[in-house]
Amino acid sequence: MYYVRDFHRASFGDKVQTALTASLPQGLLSTFVQVAYSIAVVFTFPLQAFPALEVVMRKKGGKDKVTVTSDKSESATLYKRNFTTSIIICLLGVVAILAIDYLGNVVSLLGSLVGIPIALIYPPLIHNKLVKDSSTMTRMLNYCLSVIGLFAALVA
Repeated sequence: MYYVRDFHRASFGDKVQTALTASLPQGLLSTFVQVAYSIAVVFTFPLQAFPALEVVMRKKGGKDKVTVTSDKSESATLYKRNFTTSIIICLLGVVAILAIDYLGNVVSLLGSLVGIPIALIYPPLIHNKLVKDSSTMTRMLNYCLSVIGLFAALVA
């Protein structure tokens, strides 16, 4: 990981910004890349937010826990759900605006809390769970890799 950072810094110097698209040289191609990236973020946000919003709504008592008896109660439930979702999205926007100057720290924190467990901790544990007849050596190596991943998450 440090090799990539060092290679990037050697290539582009200290002018590299946290958002990589902002480090592109000025021109039509870089503007196109930035616009395309912005459009991709806008249109994929609902797909990214949907699972988390579903969890929140189900915990709050969303569509699975409410028995709908009439069109009015269904409409009221839908309005409550949309209101709650809108509040959450607005709060995410406020957090994004407040954290814009700390983007590098946010990316680092998310990488250590989410990325490392997905890459190094969970796969060996899932392998041990799914492959019941694996050797003891394989199981121990899987546990060692998970411990290394846990250490990497704590250090990062």
